[in-house]
Amino acid sequence: MFLSSLRIRGKLTLLVIIPLLAMIALVVPVIRGLVIDAEKATEIDTIATVAGRVGPLLEDVQRERLLAVGYLLGVIEEDDLALQSALVTDRVRDVQRELGDQMPDALRAEIGRMAELERLRQRVRAKTASPDEAIAGFDNVLDGTIDSLGLTDRADAGTAIGRQLIALDALLRIDESSNDSNMLLALMAAGDVDEYAVEYREDSARFQTYVDRFTAFATPGQRELYELVTVAFSDRVGKDFDTRFEQDPARTMAALPIDELFPMLRSFSVLGGFAKKRIVDDVTTAVAEQRQRQLTVAYGMGLLVLLVLLAVLALVATVARAVAVPLTRLSRAAERVAEAGETELQRIADDEAETAEPVRLEVLDLNSQDEIGDLARVFARVQRTASQLVERQVLSRRNVAEMFGHIGRRTQNLVGGQVDLIDELENEETDPDRLAKLYRLDHISNRLRRSADSLVVISGADREQSHASPVRLIDAVRLALAEIEEYTRVDVDVPLDLLVAPSLVSDIVLICGELLENATTFSPPHTRVTVIARAVPGGARLTIADHGIGMPDERLAEENSRIAHRERLDLVPTQVLGLFVVGRLARRHGMTVDLSHTPGGGVTVQVGISSLLLAGDLLVSEPVAPRSTVSVEWSAPQQAAPAPRHPTVRESISRVSDVMSDPHTWNGFDVPRQLPAGPPAQAPQAAPASPGGLRRRVPGTHLTPEPAERPAIAAQLTDHDADAARLLVEQLEFGVTQALQETSPHHRQ
Repeated sequence: MFLSSLRIRGKLTLLVIIPLLAMIALVVPVIRGLVIDAEKATEIDTIATVAGRVGPLLEDVQRERLLAVGYLLGVIEEDDLALQSALVTDRVRDVQRELGDQMPDALRAEIGRMAELERLRQRVRAKTASPDEAIAGFDNVLDGTIDSLGLTDRADAGTAIGRQLIALDALLRIDESSNDSNMLLALMAAGDVDEYAVEYREDSARFQTYVDRFTAFATPGQRELYELVTVAFSDRVGKDFDTRFEQDPARTMAALPIDELFPMLRSFSVLGGFAKKRIVDDVTTAVAEQRQRQLTVAYGMGLLVLLVLLAVLALVATVARAVAVPLTRLSRAAERVAEAGETELQRIADDEAETAEPVRLEVLDLNSQDEIGDLARVFARVQRTASQLVERQVLSRRNVAEMFGHIGRRTQNLVGGQVDLIDELENEETDPDRLAKLYRLDHISNRLRRSADSLVVISGADREQSHASPVRLIDAVRLALAEIEEYTRVDVDVPLDLLVAPSLVSDIVLICGELLENATTFSPPHTRVTVIARAVPGGARLTIADHGIGMPDERLAEENSRIAHRERLDLVPTQVLGLFVVGRLARRHGMTVDLSHTPGGGVTVQVGISSLLLAGDLLVSEPVAPRSTVSVEWSAPQQAAPAPRHPTVRESISRVSDVMSDPHTWNGFDVPRQLPAGPPAQAPQAAPASPGGLRRRVPGTHLTPEPAERPAIAAQLTDHDADAARLLVEQLEFGVTQALQETSPHHRQ
């Protein structure tokens, strides 16, 4: 085919040249001119129609104002005034009904204000209003109505119709100014010449301004018609009235008694309406003629444009089929490749979701010999390369995550072996100094294990759940304390009846560990960190508060947002890696984590645990006053004889995790409750001392025989109590080990 032999330039030229020429030559100027002229004609016709309906209403209101002044001056009867008021009311209703939606909003509001004249009318009839008050009340309505027409705002002085609108506006204002002057003449004829002479001169100056504007924009016929109105006024008051008034206002007005002047003014008030009606008719006729010309041109040019467009469309359809089909295929192929790439680039949320679907490539026609065929062949290579890059990117991210998981699990295994080895060394060591160092090394290993757990969470892998039965929340918090450095600064206030589901134990321990590590790291050494848990409707709330450096409001809002909707770590890295781990685990289990300011400085973290993640029946905790934290006496190391220990194999999660599966609860840090008085308990047997002076860790030896009030930890601990704290932890662990051995299956048989 001829079209298939053309290069892409020839096809595009053939496709564009005819529509372009047709649009430039015919469509653009015709449509633009017709639209602009039609809009102006319609708008001007509407304005002229509205002004033609409102003009008689203005005349009626002006006559009512004149009659109101005449009634107050005692020259007309009340019936004449009442009849004119009723005529104005009927005229208002007629205008509102006739114009309807054509009435502008501003004009509608001003006409609505005419209802407010009723109160003024009542005062005028009762003769409790002065002539000045009557004039002012009517003037506000009349001036606002004329301004609301907006004749000059929409008029184009460069067109004949626009000049007519300006002339109409000037004539309306001439009529209003003339009526104002007539009322002032009536008041001066009644005897108040000095009071109103200055105001009459000012009105005369404004009147002359409007007359000059009307003369400049009106047609000769309209000016001649207005000259008749001027002559009629001169015939009534005298041709040289203005000159005589300037020379002697009092004598001039004395020659015109009110009884003679008022009927002349009343008859003159109806003459201005003829000129206004003439201008409205001229504008309406001009608009109708212009619209007719526009329609004739529009129909003729529209038919011609339609024929040209039909020819262009037929040619475009033929050319488009030869060009659009292969381009559409290329577009679909490009869209699929782009969607695959955008899906990978836009997946910045840490949703732990991976798409493993391969990219589907579009089959392209590579046999065409024109530029489109060349483009198709090149693009086929591009889409294959792009799909391979996307798949490789997904595979690379997955491999990195798996590598992190392998490193984390390998570190967990190494730390588990290290902890077992340290346990054996602790069981065999008798030297207090070396034993203290082993304890510190043991604690560092637990912290390293927490880091390995966090690395596994970052990799996106699921952690092993080593607990088969519920665990108390307070025990989970204590397990977390064993994995941080400054555990002695933490005060725990957690009810004993809060049980955590087995599937959440390992993760809640890691969450608490990361939050406590942040709290102790970013707060001064002399401050305390509090851990409080309470049952609430729908679950439980765990609160961790420190009194450290805190965060700015912007940073706090940013971290809260990232916890709820964390971005991918490889795209949006963070220096607070613990919060990344906390956010991922919280989203995985459907928990809420909220960071806020601690009163006085610091950060408070509230963790909301759903009732689905708890075990047992929950009782909502009543609001209570802050109680004193659990206090523990740290026994100083003493010389004691080493006793043989029973080594056990402990799991890598925690050295006390075995006892967690036992149904019996324990609370090594709890303050003994006050019991009823009973027979005195026997004092526990003193722990035997070894020759080396290391005290043997016997369960119960560090407890007092009777419950007693103990000072708070914050009041007892100093910087020199680390060894005593370590000894207390070891005493607790040994008691747990003994209990585990006594409850194990081979001991129960």
